[in-house]
Amino acid sequence: MGRNCTYKGRKQAPSTRVRAIALLIYIICIPAFFNCCSSAEYGPEETDRYSVFLHPIYASGGSTEDEAESGIRHTDIFIFNNDALRRLDSYQRIEGSGPVKAASRKGDKIMVIIANSSYSKKDWRHINSFEGLYEETALLEQESTGYHIMTSVLEISSVDRHIYRADMERLSSGIRINSIRTDFSGREYDGEPLTDVKVYLTNVNASCMLLRHEGFRPELIVNPGFLDMSAVSGFKDTGIIYREIDEDIGEDAIYPDIILFCYPNDAGEETAGSPFTRLVIEGRIRGETYWYPITINRGDFGIASGGDGRGIGRNMMYSYDITIRRTGTKDPDIPVSLEDVTISCPVEPWEDIDSGTVSF
Repeated sequence: MGRNCTYKGRKQAPSTRVRAIALLIYIICIPAFFNCCSSAEYGPEETDRYSVFLHPIYASGGSTEDEAESGIRHTDIFIFNNDALRRLDSYQRIEGSGPVKAASRKGDKIMVIIANSSYSKKDWRHINSFEGLYEETALLEQESTGYHIMTSVLEISSVDRHIYRADMERLSSGIRINSIRTDFSGREYDGEPLTDVKVYLTNVNASCMLLRHEGFRPELIVNPGFLDMSAVSGFKDTGIIYREIDEDIGEDAIYPDIILFCYPNDAGEETAGSPFTRLVIEGRIRGETYWYPITINRGDFGIASGGDGRGIGRNMMYSYDITIRRTGTKDPDIPVSLEDVTISCPVEPWEDIDSGTVSF
């Protein structure tokens, strides 16, 4: 016959084994909560759901190769409480650009949307606050032409509408060579072509905070005053900062429509640790190699050439029509002047492209 036993007196402390099991459960539950947030498995009485239209913003007058546009491979969605602590409420990874369902707990929120990040879901596990995410950076070497990193930040309210538009802004900016020609009139090499032509960026800002919008100084520099092919070869897509033009350049303009990309660099003045980013055209005239470094949107090639003179901003397009008038410099880090090269460089306006929908 069974016995019912009652114990009286002081409660015994949990055994070492019990404490170990409790700790193990706690550790397991941390990633489980992260995944649970991803799946939005809240009760119907405590959730808010949203529909967000992802609205990429690109340059007008796009490229024939569609390099100016950016598709979406995947999107990371972070929702934070909009209070003093701004802690993470939920997270979700969305593959592709189709609609998905997700939710957050009720209350005012901050939604951060990051498209095409090189991070995996596991890489985001340490994020538990908006401030933590704000410190995260992207690397240019992980970018891909056609699938650029884009971000958007929204403030959403539980008592407000549940349909939002997210303007997805590319972190990088484009440097387009729309046309290029020579005009060596009156010089001894009149009629000679520019051959073996390469175009690339130097003093490239190759690391950038994901959510920053201004105040960009180079944090990691690639091609520091010269073409460093060992660094370029480490890029996921070398065409981001280096291209070759297959044909010789002469008096008849060619239209390569090449677009290179870099992260913003709007430092107020040039220093050894914060050099201005340059577009470099390298080529040969009568067997001699010359460089034509153009400081992007600065000095002679800023306001005087149609730009705003403030360097490279975020999510911009700087489009060049270039006429080379004489031999260039013998150093890829010595900028040319307007006597060497004539350019037109408007900062192109941006227009909205068809949006995709992500439902929450």
